[in-house]
Amino acid sequence: MISHTGRLHQLLFPSLVWKIPSQHIFLTFDDGPHSQATPAVLDVLSRYQVPATFFLSGMNVARNRSLVKEISGQHHAIGIHGFNHTRISALSFENSKKEIERTEKEIGGVVPMQSRLFRPPFGFFSWNTIRAARELNYQLVMWTVLTGDFRPWANQKIIENTMKNLSPGSILVFHDNELTKDKISPLLTECIERIRDRGFSFGVLS
Repeated sequence: MISHTGRLHQLLFPSLVWKIPSQHIFLTFDDGPHSQATPAVLDVLSRYQVPATFFLSGMNVARNRSLVKEISGQHHAIGIHGFNHTRISALSFENSKKEIERTEKEIGGVVPMQSRLFRPPFGFFSWNTIRAARELNYQLVMWTVLTGDFRPWANQKIIENTMKNLSPGSILVFHDNELTKDKISPLLTECIERIRDRGFSFGVLS
């Protein structure tokens, strides 16, 4: 059972997506949609004309269907982050499948599912998770840089943590949730500006 990620896990599980062979940087957002955090993220992305990928929780999709339409309408990619945002599903192949399928159905009831991307909640996965994703024809997407935006850190510490590990093809994880709703806008703004200052452009996962 894998409860955290690092360089060793990238070597042990090369079939998972940890980084993209590209010169772009890939912004991803987990846990949404959230009534306050997601609109703040969308506003910043729109202002800077930056594409991103949103890994949505099925439970939150059911509560915020209009925001799913906004994400799709702004041409961002949508992936699955499980329905209940729990680690427990990784313990069972059947539960892993159900979490993906239930979320797929919830999102598909709002907008067409155009990407087949799955990121397990908390980055917590097992062979059951990998097998379920494969059987349902989903790419299991992890990350290169966990920004730490969900932690009680000062914004500057989060930004420095993000920038020090940045390289071409990096997949960055931010969160649009209750923990980030009050800081995600200025945090994301400065990260985008600094990433661009280093000569990078942005891509979207597909």
